[in-house]
Amino acid sequence: MKLNSETAVLEATRLALSAMALEESVRLQMEAHGLTPPRRQKGITLLDIALGCQKNQVTIYDAQWSLSQQLNAQMDAQEVQFKEHVRVVRSAFRKQPEVEHSLKIKRFAERGWPIVRQAAYFYAHVLEQELNLQPYGISKKELEQAAASVNALLAMKEERTRKKGLAESCTQQKKAAFRELRQWVSEFRITARMAYRDNPQMLEMFGILVPTGV
Repeated sequence: MKLNSETAVLEATRLALSAMALEESVRLQMEAHGLTPPRRQKGITLLDIALGCQKNQVTIYDAQWSLSQQLNAQMDAQEVQFKEHVRVVRSAFRKQPEVEHSLKIKRFAERGWPIVRQAAYFYAHVLEQELNLQPYGISKKELEQAAASVNALLAMKEERTRKKGLAESCTQQKKAAFRELRQWVSEFRITARMAYRDNPQMLEMFGILVPTGV
């Protein structure tokens, strides 16, 4: 078994540790050639760390993906509502160009986060100016809810950025953990080959391939 993937490293480590745990003679033979209890314990510890990092990475990336899906869906719905509210304001205050100017809605921002930030500004100032849109079918409560939704989107964006940073940090931690574990397995195999140089077929219990005819 080559140590060319995380799965292979994990499997090789499990085979090494389980063989020694199940067979006292194997443990004693390996100890006689330098695999001391502290070295064996290090392998157990490194395995736990690697598995923990792997699990954390999956959890964080899944959460980041779910948050991105939620953001995209809410952004689309929010953009539709925002543009409708802008249309109503433009119509209601068409004879008061200063209103359009104060709300910065002469034209729409680009799609994505620029338009979300434009919407946040729009709702904040519509409410601040206490513009009455009730005669046009838009209540103050609806405007307040729209403002809250936009602010929630911006907060979610910050949370996604935070999760992205956590994901990148977790990935680096996992890579470091697997480097150490791969090194431990490699050293273990060197010791195993020394311990069983007169009986190479025993190496198969550790997942070490033995050439045919040996």
